[in-house]
Amino acid sequence: MSAYLALYEDRLIVSQPVRLPAAPRALFVREGVVEVESGDGHVSMQASECRLFESTIELRGTATVWSFEIGAGGVVQSPAARELSLVLAHDLALDPKRPMVFRCDRVDFPAKACTPRHGHKGPGIRRLIHGAVMAEVGSEWRRLGPGDAWFESGHDPVVGRNLAATSAFVRAMVLPERLHGRPTFVPWDEHEAGKPRGTQRTEFFDVVVTLPGG
Repeated sequence: MSAYLALYEDRLIVSQPVRLPAAPRALFVREGVVEVESGDGHVSMQASECRLFESTIELRGTATVWSFEIGAGGVVQSPAARELSLVLAHDLALDPKRPMVFRCDRVDFPAKACTPRHGHKGPGIRRLIHGAVMAEVGSEWRRLGPGDAWFESGHDPVVGRNLAATSAFVRAMVLPERLHGRPTFVPWDEHEAGKPRGTQRTEFFDVVVTLPGG
């Protein structure tokens, strides 16, 4: 049995609260204001905020919310009730019974920024918040616009080129426990290691989590 990482989008309206089951979940507010009730109490979240929740939660408000969630059993076991909200999901080569690191951050590109060719020490899903980026992942080139999401295994070489005045994406990574608090960025070779990173990273959280029942 494997773990998986899934990205969902929920468009909330005041009269229809959304209840989500317990799971390690990064909640990113794309726009609007959302009120979150959880086992830890109540919190109000504004646009561009991101928080980690692990218990059952209920969402209320008028907002668009992106939810990165870790589950067990592989993508085929993801909740059928969430299919209409699913944006992207991918299996992970991690044991769902063992603790793992859940890390979520935001990466901003200034004008004309280009990253060095690089990989990462673990997999993750990214989604563009605004702007336009040309992403070279392995042998694939893809122009990304606002709302586009993509998966990176960490093993393929990646280059990101900003095509707008500014661009930004939110990223959720699931990593082995040994990487807690450690960087994952790996320059592809010595030449690439000498290049400037070109982007600004803002970390939302970096936490060791366990899956329900794990």
